[in-house]
Amino acid sequence: MSVETESQSVLVEVLTASGCGRCQKIKVLTKGVIAELNDDRVRYQEINVVDDIDYAVRLGVMSTPAIALNGELEFSGPPSKAKLRQAILKRLVEPSAPQGKAN
Repeated sequence: MSVETESQSVLVEVLTASGCGRCQKIKVLTKGVIAELNDDRVRYQEINVVDDIDYAVRLGVMSTPAIALNGELEFSGPPSKAKLRQAILKRLVEPSAPQGKAN
């Protein structure tokens, strides 16, 4: 039986669309928050919803920009810097839950 580590990694996914002005701002904000955290457990990924529409639909993304943390939709619009930072930090310390929920 294994014991969870003290902290978890966080994948921050910014879901965007071409020509979306707010998307460009949220990418800059997100990269800035990650840089300030200076933690190699936090990874950044951009996802174009047109290129990966099935994934966006599974997450429940209705508009861009949106931000998912560890594969779960966290923000369906641009968050404040403080809220994004808080959400990432919370994920870094909470125990990991089993992936995928049976319905």
